[in-house]
Amino acid sequence: MGVMTGVAFGCLCLVAASPCPGSAQLERWTLERTVTIGHHSDPELGLTWVRNVVVFGERLFVMQHRDHGLRVYSLTGDLLGFIGRWGRGPGEFSDVGGMGVHNGLVWVADGSRRLQYFEPGGGYASSTRISGHPTLPVGAFDVQSVLTDGSMLVTESRSTSVAYLASNPDRPELVIRLDARGTLLDTVAALVGRTDAIGLGSPSSGGYTFGVLPESYRSLFAPSADGSGFVVVHREAAGSAETHTFRVIRFDARADTAWARDIRYTPIRVSSEWRSRKLAEQGDGLEAPLARALDRAYRRLEFFPPVRAARAGADGTTWLLVRTGVDSSEWEVLDPSGHSVARVDPSPRGRLRWAGTDALWFMELDELDIPYLVQYAIRRP
Repeated sequence: MGVMTGVAFGCLCLVAASPCPGSAQLERWTLERTVTIGHHSDPELGLTWVRNVVVFGERLFVMQHRDHGLRVYSLTGDLLGFIGRWGRGPGEFSDVGGMGVHNGLVWVADGSRRLQYFEPGGGYASSTRISGHPTLPVGAFDVQSVLTDGSMLVTESRSTSVAYLASNPDRPELVIRLDARGTLLDTVAALVGRTDAIGLGSPSSGGYTFGVLPESYRSLFAPSADGSGFVVVHREAAGSAETHTFRVIRFDARADTAWARDIRYTPIRVSSEWRSRKLAEQGDGLEAPLARALDRAYRRLEFFPPVRAARAGADGTTWLLVRTGVDSSEWEVLDPSGHSVARVDPSPRGRLRWAGTDALWFMELDELDIPYLVQYAIRRP
Protein backbone atom coordinates (compact mmCIF):
# COMPACT_ATOMS: atom_id res chain seq x y z
CA MET A 1 0.00 0.00 0.00
CA GLY A 2 1.18 3.53 -0.76
CA VAL A 3 1.37 6.17 1.95
CA MET A 4 -0.29 9.56 2.22
CA THR A 5 2.15 11.18 4.60
CA GLY A 6 0.99 11.99 8.10
CA VAL A 7 -2.72 11.40 7.84
CA ALA A 8 -3.78 8.30 5.97
CA PHE A 9 -2.52 5.28 4.12
CA GLY A 10 -3.57 3.83 0.77
CA CYS A 11 -3.68 4.47 -2.98
CA LEU A 12 -4.63 8.11 -3.51
CA CYS A 13 -6.97 9.50 -6.16
CA LEU A 14 -7.59 13.21 -5.54
CA VAL A 15 -10.93 14.64 -6.63
CA ALA A 16 -11.00 18.31 -7.63
CA ALA A 17 -12.00 20.76 -4.92
CA SER A 18 -15.55 22.06 -4.86
CA PRO A 19 -16.95 25.53 -4.35
CA CYS A 20 -17.43 26.70 -0.80
CA PRO A 21 -20.24 24.88 1.09
CA GLY A 22 -23.66 26.30 0.36
CA SER A 23 -23.24 26.34 -3.41
CA ALA A 24 -26.47 26.88 -5.34
CA GLN A 25 -25.41 24.02 -7.64
CA LEU A 26 -26.41 21.45 -5.04
CA GLU A 27 -29.88 19.91 -4.84
CA ARG A 28 -31.97 20.70 -1.78
CA TRP A 29 -33.32 17.56 -0.14
CA THR A 30 -35.99 17.82 2.53
CA LEU A 31 -36.77 15.44 5.38
CA GLU A 32 -40.15 14.19 6.55
CA ARG A 33 -40.48 12.88 10.08
CA THR A 34 -42.11 9.44 9.79
CA VAL A 35 -41.39 7.18 12.80
CA THR A 36 -40.56 7.88 16.47
CA ILE A 37 -39.26 5.29 18.94
CA GLY A 38 -38.95 5.84 22.69
CA HIS A 39 -40.47 8.32 25.13
CA HIS A 40 -39.90 9.28 28.77
CA SER A 41 -43.49 8.30 29.64
CA ASP A 42 -42.64 4.63 28.97
CA PRO A 43 -40.17 3.72 31.76
CA GLU A 44 -39.99 0.07 30.73
CA LEU A 45 -39.22 0.54 27.05
CA GLY A 46 -37.83 4.09 27.01
CA LEU A 47 -34.38 4.27 25.44
CA THR A 48 -31.08 5.08 27.07
CA TRP A 49 -28.25 6.75 25.13
CA VAL A 50 -28.09 5.31 21.61
CA ARG A 51 -24.52 4.87 20.42
CA ASN A 52 -25.39 3.23 17.14
CA VAL A 53 -28.15 1.67 15.06
CA VAL A 54 -28.08 -0.76 12.14
CA VAL A 55 -30.81 -1.30 9.57
CA PHE A 56 -30.67 -4.92 8.40
CA GLY A 57 -33.43 -5.99 6.04
CA GLU A 58 -36.71 -4.90 7.62
CA ARG A 59 -35.32 -4.64 11.14
CA LEU A 60 -33.69 -1.90 13.18
CA PHE A 61 -31.03 -2.97 15.69
CA VAL A 62 -30.51 -0.37 18.43
CA MET A 63 -27.47 -0.47 20.69
CA GLN A 64 -28.26 0.03 24.39
CA HIS A 65 -24.95 0.19 26.20
CA ARG A 66 -26.42 0.63 29.67
CA ASP A 67 -28.66 -2.40 29.19
CA HIS A 68 -25.73 -4.56 27.97
CA GLY A 69 -27.51 -5.42 24.76
CA LEU A 70 -29.61 -4.41 21.78
CA ARG A 71 -33.26 -3.80 21.06
CA VAL A 72 -34.80 -4.93 17.80
CA TYR A 73 -37.61 -2.96 16.12
CA SER A 74 -39.50 -3.12 12.88
CA LEU A 75 -38.90 -0.16 10.58
CA THR A 76 -42.34 1.12 11.58
CA GLY A 77 -41.27 1.29 15.24
CA ASP A 78 -42.76 -1.90 16.71
CA LEU A 79 -40.61 -3.56 19.38
CA LEU A 80 -39.74 -7.09 18.22
CA GLY A 81 -37.36 -8.24 20.94
CA PHE A 82 -34.18 -7.89 22.94
CA ILE A 83 -30.67 -9.24 22.42
CA GLY A 84 -28.28 -9.79 25.30
CA ARG A 85 -27.95 -9.10 28.98
CA TRP A 86 -25.05 -8.68 31.37
CA GLY A 87 -22.77 -11.72 31.51
CA ARG A 88 -19.93 -13.53 29.78
CA GLY A 89 -21.72 -16.42 28.14
CA PRO A 90 -23.08 -16.80 24.60
CA GLY A 91 -25.42 -13.92 23.79
CA GLU A 92 -24.36 -12.00 26.93
CA PHE A 93 -22.24 -8.85 27.15
CA SER A 94 -19.90 -7.28 29.65
CA ASP A 95 -19.50 -4.12 27.55
CA VAL A 96 -21.44 -3.51 24.34
CA GLY A 97 -19.22 -1.77 21.80
CA GLY A 98 -19.27 -1.50 18.01
CA MET A 99 -21.94 -3.03 15.79
CA GLY A 100 -22.40 -3.82 12.11
CA VAL A 101 -23.25 -6.45 9.51
CA HIS A 102 -20.96 -9.18 8.12
CA ASN A 103 -21.76 -12.25 6.01
CA GLY A 104 -25.48 -11.99 6.62
CA LEU A 105 -25.16 -11.67 10.39
CA VAL A 106 -25.20 -8.75 12.85
CA TRP A 107 -21.93 -8.51 14.78
CA VAL A 108 -21.58 -6.83 18.16
CA ALA A 109 -18.30 -6.15 19.96
CA ASP A 110 -18.22 -7.32 23.58
CA GLY A 111 -15.49 -5.08 24.95
CA SER A 112 -12.19 -5.49 23.10
CA ARG A 113 -11.85 -9.24 23.38
CA ARG A 114 -14.87 -10.82 21.70
CA LEU A 115 -17.16 -10.41 18.70
CA GLN A 116 -20.61 -12.00 18.84
CA TYR A 117 -22.75 -12.73 15.80
CA PHE A 118 -26.56 -12.85 15.62
CA GLU A 119 -29.08 -13.99 13.04
CA PRO A 120 -31.29 -11.34 11.40
CA GLY A 121 -34.13 -12.56 13.62
CA GLY A 122 -32.03 -11.93 16.74
CA GLY A 123 -30.92 -15.46 17.55
CA TYR A 124 -27.34 -16.07 18.74
CA ALA A 125 -25.12 -17.53 16.00
CA SER A 126 -21.48 -17.61 17.14
CA SER A 127 -18.65 -15.68 18.76
CA THR A 128 -14.97 -15.02 18.05
CA ARG A 129 -12.25 -14.27 20.58
CA ILE A 130 -9.81 -11.46 19.78
CA SER A 131 -6.25 -11.70 21.05
CA GLY A 132 -5.42 -8.01 20.71
CA HIS A 133 -2.07 -6.48 19.87
CA PRO A 134 0.70 -4.87 22.01
CA THR A 135 1.15 -1.94 19.58
CA LEU A 136 -2.04 -0.38 20.91
CA PRO A 137 -0.72 2.19 23.43
CA VAL A 138 -3.34 1.67 26.13
CA GLY A 139 -3.92 -2.04 25.60
CA ALA A 140 -7.71 -2.01 25.26
CA PHE A 141 -9.34 -1.02 21.99
CA ASP A 142 -12.71 -0.45 20.36
CA VAL A 143 -13.72 -2.51 17.34
CA GLN A 144 -15.11 0.03 14.90
CA SER A 145 -15.75 -2.09 11.81
CA VAL A 146 -15.55 -5.60 10.37
CA LEU A 147 -14.57 -5.31 6.72
CA THR A 148 -15.90 -7.65 4.06
CA ASP A 149 -12.78 -9.86 4.24
CA GLY A 150 -13.28 -10.36 7.99
CA SER A 151 -10.48 -8.04 9.09
CA MET A 152 -11.27 -5.50 11.81
CA LEU A 153 -10.66 -1.78 12.19
CA VAL A 154 -9.87 -0.80 15.77
CA THR A 155 -9.01 2.39 17.63
CA GLU A 156 -7.84 2.98 21.16
CA SER A 157 -10.58 2.46 23.70
CA ARG A 158 -12.14 5.84 24.39
CA SER A 159 -13.03 4.83 27.94
CA THR A 160 -9.38 4.15 28.82
CA SER A 161 -7.60 6.74 26.68
CA VAL A 162 -9.47 9.96 27.47
CA ALA A 163 -7.20 10.89 30.39
CA TYR A 164 -4.11 10.09 28.31
CA LEU A 165 -5.42 12.20 25.43
CA ALA A 166 -6.12 15.08 27.79
CA SER A 167 -2.44 15.04 28.75
CA ASN A 168 -1.32 14.61 25.13
CA PRO A 169 -3.95 16.57 23.18
CA ASP A 170 -2.04 16.69 19.87
CA ARG A 171 -0.94 13.04 19.74
CA PRO A 172 -2.36 11.23 16.67
CA GLU A 173 -4.75 8.32 17.20
CA LEU A 174 -4.18 5.37 14.91
CA VAL A 175 -6.82 3.36 13.06
CA ILE A 176 -5.36 -0.15 12.98
CA ARG A 177 -6.46 -3.13 10.92
CA LEU A 178 -6.30 -6.56 12.58
CA ASP A 179 -7.12 -9.93 11.10
CA ALA A 180 -10.01 -11.99 12.47
CA ARG A 181 -7.86 -13.28 15.35
CA GLY A 182 -6.41 -9.92 16.29
CA THR A 183 -3.04 -10.11 14.56
CA LEU A 184 -1.76 -6.75 13.29
CA LEU A 185 -2.07 -6.28 9.53
CA ASP A 186 -1.39 -2.56 9.05
CA THR A 187 -2.18 0.99 10.13
CA VAL A 188 -4.68 2.52 7.73
CA ALA A 189 -5.17 6.05 9.02
CA ALA A 190 -4.10 8.53 11.66
CA LEU A 191 -6.61 10.82 13.35
CA VAL A 192 -4.81 14.11 13.85
CA GLY A 193 -5.52 17.49 15.41
CA ARG A 194 -6.23 18.62 18.95
CA THR A 195 -8.44 16.24 20.90
CA ASP A 196 -11.75 17.24 22.49
CA ALA A 197 -10.50 16.20 25.95
CA ILE A 198 -9.02 18.73 28.33
CA GLY A 199 -7.42 17.81 31.61
CA LEU A 200 -6.82 19.29 35.02
CA GLY A 201 -4.21 17.71 37.25
CA SER A 202 -2.34 14.48 36.70
CA PRO A 203 -4.34 11.51 35.38
CA SER A 204 -2.24 9.22 37.63
CA SER A 205 -3.50 11.15 40.65
CA GLY A 206 -7.12 11.03 39.59
CA GLY A 207 -7.16 14.40 37.82
CA TYR A 208 -10.23 15.68 36.03
CA THR A 209 -10.96 15.21 32.36
CA PHE A 210 -13.60 17.05 30.40
CA GLY A 211 -14.88 16.87 26.83
CA VAL A 212 -15.75 19.91 24.73
CA LEU A 213 -17.72 18.58 21.77
CA PRO A 214 -18.06 19.21 18.87
CA GLU A 215 -15.58 22.10 18.68
CA SER A 216 -12.53 19.84 18.49
CA TYR A 217 -10.18 19.80 15.47
CA ARG A 218 -9.49 16.07 15.83
CA SER A 219 -10.07 14.12 12.61
CA LEU A 220 -13.45 12.42 12.28
CA PHE A 221 -13.70 8.68 11.65
CA ALA A 222 -16.90 7.10 10.30
CA PRO A 223 -17.02 3.38 9.37
CA SER A 224 -19.71 1.91 7.14
CA ALA A 225 -21.85 -0.61 9.02
CA ASP A 226 -21.71 -3.19 6.21
CA GLY A 227 -17.90 -3.31 6.10
CA SER A 228 -17.69 -1.73 2.66
CA GLY A 229 -15.29 0.98 3.82
CA PHE A 230 -14.93 4.02 6.03
CA VAL A 231 -14.52 7.80 5.93
CA VAL A 232 -11.88 10.02 7.53
CA VAL A 233 -12.32 13.80 7.66
CA HIS A 234 -9.26 15.91 8.48
CA ARG A 235 -10.26 19.37 9.74
CA GLU A 236 -7.15 21.27 10.79
CA ALA A 237 -7.58 24.66 12.43
CA ALA A 238 -7.86 27.73 10.22
CA GLY A 239 -5.38 30.50 11.00
CA SER A 240 -7.30 33.33 9.38
CA ALA A 241 -10.64 34.22 7.81
CA GLU A 242 -9.23 33.50 4.34
CA THR A 243 -10.62 30.55 2.37
CA HIS A 244 -9.40 27.29 3.89
CA THR A 245 -9.86 23.59 3.08
CA PHE A 246 -10.73 20.37 4.85
CA ARG A 247 -9.97 16.91 3.47
CA VAL A 248 -12.40 14.01 3.11
CA ILE A 249 -11.02 10.52 2.38
CA ARG A 250 -13.15 7.50 1.52
CA PHE A 251 -11.55 4.08 1.97
CA ASP A 252 -12.86 0.90 0.37
CA ALA A 253 -13.44 -2.58 1.83
CA ARG A 254 -9.71 -3.38 1.54
CA ALA A 255 -8.81 -0.23 3.49
CA ASP A 256 -7.31 1.32 0.33
CA THR A 257 -8.12 4.93 -0.55
CA ALA A 258 -11.06 5.03 -2.99
CA TRP A 259 -10.98 8.80 -3.31
CA ALA A 260 -9.80 11.89 -1.46
CA ARG A 261 -11.10 15.40 -1.76
CA ASP A 262 -10.12 18.85 -0.53
CA ILE A 263 -13.22 20.99 0.01
CA ARG A 264 -12.92 24.76 0.28
CA TYR A 265 -14.82 26.73 2.90
CA THR A 266 -14.82 30.17 4.47
CA PRO A 267 -13.86 29.94 8.18
CA ILE A 268 -16.46 31.18 10.67
CA ARG A 269 -15.05 33.14 13.57
CA VAL A 270 -16.05 32.23 17.13
CA SER A 271 -17.97 35.15 18.62
CA SER A 272 -17.47 36.32 22.18
CA GLU A 273 -21.23 35.98 22.74
CA TRP A 274 -21.18 32.33 21.65
CA ARG A 275 -18.15 31.60 23.83
CA SER A 276 -19.75 33.20 26.88
CA ARG A 277 -22.99 31.31 26.32
CA LYS A 278 -21.22 27.94 26.01
CA LEU A 279 -19.13 28.58 29.10
CA ALA A 280 -22.28 29.42 31.05
CA GLU A 281 -24.01 26.24 29.82
CA GLN A 282 -21.14 23.83 30.40
CA GLY A 283 -19.45 25.53 33.33
CA ASP A 284 -22.53 25.71 35.53
CA GLY A 285 -21.89 23.73 38.71
CA LEU A 286 -18.26 22.91 37.92
CA GLU A 287 -15.58 23.36 40.54
CA ALA A 288 -13.59 26.56 39.99
CA PRO A 289 -10.33 24.96 38.70
CA LEU A 290 -12.17 22.92 36.07
CA ALA A 291 -14.30 25.91 35.07
CA ARG A 292 -11.08 27.87 34.48
CA ALA A 293 -9.65 25.01 32.38
CA LEU A 294 -12.83 25.00 30.31
CA ASP A 295 -12.57 28.76 29.86
CA ARG A 296 -8.98 28.43 28.62
CA ALA A 297 -10.00 25.72 26.16
CA TYR A 298 -12.72 27.87 24.62
CA ARG A 299 -10.48 30.93 24.44
CA ARG A 300 -8.06 28.93 22.26
CA LEU A 301 -10.84 28.43 19.73
CA GLU A 302 -10.62 31.27 17.20
CA PHE A 303 -12.51 29.69 14.28
CA PHE A 304 -15.08 26.90 14.27
CA PRO A 305 -14.17 23.52 12.76
CA PRO A 306 -15.81 23.33 9.31
CA VAL A 307 -17.38 19.90 9.88
CA ARG A 308 -19.14 18.88 13.08
CA ALA A 309 -19.91 15.23 12.28
CA ALA A 310 -19.57 12.63 9.53
CA ARG A 311 -21.40 9.44 8.61
CA ALA A 312 -20.65 6.78 6.00
CA GLY A 313 -23.96 6.09 4.27
CA ALA A 314 -25.19 2.56 3.64
CA ASP A 315 -25.37 3.26 -0.11
CA GLY A 316 -21.81 4.53 -0.52
CA THR A 317 -22.67 8.16 0.15
CA THR A 318 -20.82 10.33 2.66
CA TRP A 319 -22.74 12.68 4.96
CA LEU A 320 -20.99 15.75 6.40
CA LEU A 321 -22.51 18.12 8.93
CA VAL A 322 -20.96 21.40 7.75
CA ARG A 323 -21.18 24.58 9.79
CA THR A 324 -22.98 27.39 7.98
CA GLY A 325 -23.04 29.96 10.80
CA VAL A 326 -22.27 30.52 14.47
CA ASP A 327 -25.35 28.51 15.50
CA SER A 328 -26.30 26.70 12.30
CA SER A 329 -25.22 23.61 10.36
CA GLU A 330 -26.47 21.59 7.39
CA TRP A 331 -25.84 18.08 6.15
CA GLU A 332 -24.03 17.94 2.84
CA VAL A 333 -24.16 14.68 0.86
CA LEU A 334 -21.30 13.36 -1.27
CA ASP A 335 -22.01 10.63 -3.82
CA PRO A 336 -20.00 7.37 -4.01
CA SER A 337 -17.40 9.14 -6.17
CA GLY A 338 -16.92 11.96 -3.67
CA HIS A 339 -18.83 14.71 -5.49
CA SER A 340 -21.18 16.97 -3.53
CA VAL A 341 -24.74 16.36 -4.71
CA ALA A 342 -27.13 17.77 -2.11
CA ARG A 343 -27.81 19.77 1.04
CA VAL A 344 -30.50 18.68 3.50
CA ASP A 345 -33.07 21.21 4.63
CA PRO A 346 -34.12 21.31 7.39
CA SER A 347 -31.32 19.55 9.25
CA PRO A 348 -32.50 17.85 12.47
CA ARG A 349 -30.68 18.92 15.63
CA GLY A 350 -30.09 15.34 16.77
CA ARG A 351 -27.22 12.97 16.03
CA LEU A 352 -27.30 11.02 12.78
CA ARG A 353 -26.98 7.30 13.57
CA TRP A 354 -27.86 5.74 10.19
CA ALA A 355 -27.95 7.07 6.64
CA GLY A 356 -29.73 4.94 4.05
CA THR A 357 -30.82 5.52 0.48
CA ASP A 358 -34.32 6.69 1.34
CA ALA A 359 -34.34 7.34 5.08
CA LEU A 360 -32.22 8.54 8.00
CA TRP A 361 -32.30 7.61 11.70
CA PHE A 362 -31.44 10.30 14.23
CA MET A 363 -31.06 10.15 17.98
CA GLU A 364 -32.74 13.20 19.50
CA LEU A 365 -33.33 14.39 23.08
CA ASP A 366 -36.63 15.42 24.59
CA GLU A 367 -37.18 18.27 27.06
CA LEU A 368 -35.85 16.04 29.87
CA ASP A 369 -32.72 15.10 27.86
CA ILE A 370 -34.03 11.55 27.43
CA PRO A 371 -33.02 10.05 24.06
CA TYR A 372 -35.38 8.74 21.42
CA LEU A 373 -35.03 7.71 17.77
CA VAL A 374 -36.64 9.40 14.78
CA GLN A 375 -36.80 8.17 11.22
CA TYR A 376 -36.83 10.83 8.51
CA ALA A 377 -37.81 10.00 4.94
CA ILE A 378 -35.62 11.72 2.33
CA ARG A 379 -37.60 13.79 -0.21
CA ARG A 380 -35.69 14.70 -3.36
CA PRO A 381 -36.80 17.32 -5.93
